[in-house]
Amino acid sequence: MKKAVVATGLCLGALSLSASATERMYGTFGVGYADTEFSQQSKDGITYNLAIGHQFTSQWYVELGYQQLIDEQENAESMKADALYLALLGKASSYNGELFYKLGVMNVDVAGVENIAADGVCRVGKAVPEAAQCRYDEGSLAGLIGLGYDYHLGLRSMLRLEYSYIAGENDLKAHVVNVGFRYNFN
Repeated sequence: MKKAVVATGLCLGALSLSASATERMYGTFGVGYADTEFSQQSKDGITYNLAIGHQFTSQWYVELGYQQLIDEQENAESMKADALYLALLGKASSYNGELFYKLGVMNVDVAGVENIAADGVCRVGKAVPEAAQCRYDEGSLAGLIGLGYDYHLGLRSMLRLEYSYIAGENDLKAHVVNVGFRYNFN
């Protein structure tokens, strides 16, 4: 939750910049589906993200964003994972939009509960013996690679379709598909 507040603050701060500073900036918001694995758990569900980006050359962007990977509560097991990321985007423009690829790093916070392993040891977190479960709240450094397309809807607005693969510490893996909206501030 704290990361969502920070990301929202960054986006609002970027909106308050002067017109010349925002000439090559954009903001995005998207929703989608994520299949996330961490330690011994695998969860899937709805995800969302928001980001702010800046075009620093004709073919390159830098993007700072927040990504909620999973927030799933089940009977005995749960997992919540969200991240801040910094990414470099390369693009190829066409009349209808922009094809882009994304390479980045993420700081992922993962918290949850999982059943204790057969050998009675927790791979991550601390054991709760009376419940035969492991509770964890871990930070994980992860790499991000993605491919997407921004389709022109209007002069400043674009529809964003994107796939991302995330891999990090403690066997963190996620496949994320997003549909979103991009708004160019210029």
